[in-house]
Amino acid sequence: MGPTGSGKTTFINLASGGDMRVGAGLKSCTDAVQIAKPFVLDGRTVTLIDTPGFDDTTKSDAQILEMLADYLSQEYEAGKRLNAVIYVHRITDVRMSGISTRTFRMFRQLCGNGTMSNAAIVTNHWESVDEAVGRAREQELASQSIFFKLAFDGGARSYRHYNTVESAHNIIRQLLGNLPKPLLIQEQIVDQHMSLADTDAGTELSREMLQQIENHKEEGRILKEQMEEAIRNKDEQMKRWIEEQSKMMERETARLRDEIARLRSCRGRRGLRRVFCEVGRIVGDL
Repeated sequence: MGPTGSGKTTFINLASGGDMRVGAGLKSCTDAVQIAKPFVLDGRTVTLIDTPGFDDTTKSDAQILEMLADYLSQEYEAGKRLNAVIYVHRITDVRMSGISTRTFRMFRQLCGNGTMSNAAIVTNHWESVDEAVGRAREQELASQSIFFKLAFDGGARSYRHYNTVESAHNIIRQLLGNLPKPLLIQEQIVDQHMSLADTDAGTELSREMLQQIENHKEEGRILKEQMEEAIRNKDEQMKRWIEEQSKMMERETARLRDEIARLRSCRGRRGLRRVFCEVGRIVGDL
């Protein structure tokens, strides 16, 4: 797992000798769960699973979560367990973007605290960064709760990937001895019969979208004040710009409402009643 463009597919292709398509442009290439061809490492058959990022360019976050939940639930019901879950992060990133932070929060909610001991946080592109700079970023990521600290506190381990087959295999070797465990979302959907919206991952995604709606509400208030000033000043150019911004915000708010409704309808109708009542109140105020 990891953000779009973090190098998940490249890692899998190196380790497995596969040829899954890797993105070179702005569009996401991995828009569905993909199973790499199995390969043998130290006498063990290994199968790697590639997943799309939550910042996918063709699918919404709710669609990505639904896709992951469906696949993971089916595998769990079939009696299959994961030895490890790998999260890929570019060490070349100067800062942890909002998208990366949000993606890692979703990763933690999908896995749950009980599975963190089977989580591997793999930083890549070390060949493209000065060693001292990379080490400083690595330490910052490990020491800050808003980054990876909570995962490490829960037992997750850190590995460096140097973009070689040997490097990828060495990381996987460290994970083969893990005791397979179910992810939290698998237990919640299959064992506890929860709807997707009720799971920890669903709750996290819902709250993030609620926050975005709240942000749009505040942006709308500011645009309204700016429009009043533009009217007083007879600034036609500013008025047109504000109208365009308002329409974009309305479209985004409508998309968020559709996303929350989609999430609510996935795997049952129980949903987060309190959260969606709050959605209705917020949207009604826009």
